[in-house]
Amino acid sequence: MLNPALSEKQVNQFESQAGIILPSGYKDFLLHIGNGAAGTKPFPLSLTNANDCLESCMPGETDYNYRSLPFSLDNCNKCFDNTLDAIDDDVTDEEYERLVLKALQGTVTLYHDGCGYYKVLIVSGEHAGKIFYIDTCSGQGAYEISPSFEEHYLEWLDRKIVEQSAYLEQNDKFECSITNIKLGGNVRDLEVIHAHTDYRFQFEFFCPNDFAREGGYSELTQINDNLIISLYMKHVNYSPLAVEKIEGTKQSNSNEPVKLIGERSEHVVIGQVTRLFQFNNGEKNFPLYVEALQQEILIREAPVAAVSVGDVFRITGRLCGTVYSITR
Repeated sequence: MLNPALSEKQVNQFESQAGIILPSGYKDFLLHIGNGAAGTKPFPLSLTNANDCLESCMPGETDYNYRSLPFSLDNCNKCFDNTLDAIDDDVTDEEYERLVLKALQGTVTLYHDGCGYYKVLIVSGEHAGKIFYIDTCSGQGAYEISPSFEEHYLEWLDRKIVEQSAYLEQNDKFECSITNIKLGGNVRDLEVIHAHTDYRFQFEFFCPNDFAREGGYSELTQINDNLIISLYMKHVNYSPLAVEKIEGTKQSNSNEPVKLIGERSEHVVIGQVTRLFQFNNGEKNFPLYVEALQQEILIREAPVAAVSVGDVFRITGRLCGTVYSITR
């Protein structure tokens, strides 16, 4: 869902205040399609959220002037790749603030991916009109991801259509209710009971726009809430999947086909592949039927060479869930 489009006067006011001319594709999007996605997280951000998003992370007092100064890839990488680590002890706070401001000049934020990762539109300098991805915290620096806003947006839209089609085919949704909650920022671990099998398990739920500290309270997720969910495991750098194929055509006789192995939602899951479908450009994704749940768990980006119907796997990793609805 998009915010209403901006008027020519509103866009001109922003350009005048920032001392820039927005790239034509992005400007047309703001004028004729919408002022970014509704909410503070989705791509692309509205102009207001674009300002708040990046500037709230910038040190010291910041005004619009930094946008009119030319973007320098060298300056950006000097600040945000591993180069600065070698001299970090010799850099004063004031010098670091200047480095950050120079690194981000000539940019408009299109998306904040969390943990200091940004998509930015370059509006000044030789790279004007291009989109770069900037890692401000993990030493990966900046790199170009698209030559224009319109090309990137259309690619993103195509990908979302493919993903949505795949979601409609993926593992079935099912009902459960919350028995306990472990809060931690906008991620929480939900302990639940399956509505039809009385099977209890735990999964991780990313809950955007609902930040709640450990030991606190969440209005959105509460004990005894009824959920419609689907479960998945995804290979990510902080929680890789360990996949072991079990020979034979039947599931293991293990008494714990969904076994919690850590304080967070890390599990050992044993199940059988009963069907296949294409998901997200051919990556290895497949639904795994888990007998104890009488449901499928979607395995995403699995590090396996091939998957066939009938294969049985033991998979260790982070168990997550997509929550489609919450009622009480």
